[in-house]
Amino acid sequence: MRTRIISALIFIAITLAMICLSVETRILFFVACCIISCSEMKNALNRLDLSIQIWAVYLTCICSAALIYFDLNAYVFTAYTLILLLLFAVHVLKRSFGIKDLLATYGVCAYPLAPLMLVTYISKAVTQSGKEAWPAIFLSAILPSVICDTFALFGGKLFGKNKLAPHISPNKTVEGLVCGIVMGTLSGFGVHYILKAFSCDLITLWAVVLSAFISSLTGAIGDLAASSIKREAGIKDYSNLIPGHGGMMDRIDSELFSIPFVYFLYALFI
Repeated sequence: MRTRIISALIFIAITLAMICLSVETRILFFVACCIISCSEMKNALNRLDLSIQIWAVYLTCICSAALIYFDLNAYVFTAYTLILLLLFAVHVLKRSFGIKDLLATYGVCAYPLAPLMLVTYISKAVTQSGKEAWPAIFLSAILPSVICDTFALFGGKLFGKNKLAPHISPNKTVEGLVCGIVMGTLSGFGVHYILKAFSCDLITLWAVVLSAFISSLTGAIGDLAASSIKREAGIKDYSNLIPGHGGMMDRIDSELFSIPFVYFLYALFI
């Protein structure tokens, strides 16, 4: 438990430092998260006898991040398409790179690469809006999903009777999920007053509470999505990068879903 707490505090400190210093450090941080996460996903899929062309994933990540940084967002989709076509050419020319390997590589480009690049875009776009909305968006997305995950664990242990998705995660229960979503949603009140204290209350109280509910729900779905791949690959964690917590994917699986959805909600209300 001590190791888990210490490593969590170190990870949080690094994350806050990187996303708060500047746009450049923020983008570099997300690129690093993306490269590590995609590498972990590759290793997981390798256990299913799937060969991932990881160079193409890294190339897509770097090209997309560079285009976002230089405000060439309209070309990100073009870069994605060209690299996907290049992958198909490799499949045609390289017999050992089969169709299942091709589709698996496409899958890594879709998850976790695409959501992480969307988060990178969000971190740049909201900064340029002049409203400094990114602290509000990130806090509204991350804190409720973390609280939801924590109380889902305790709620499941105390009240859990009905399995939520035993074929994916046998320990998760419906009662635990309900407890997590309720507490995650209620945390929206705390998020609102924290943002208000720092003059970042860009939307109304009830909109923040709604975003907390969305964050909790989508975060739970994101956690199940990552768990389904681990279950199929027969692994407990994606890696041992963060002692006591597992890999990068184990830490950001919920946020890959919650941050984009909360961003869309903020875009409607701001």
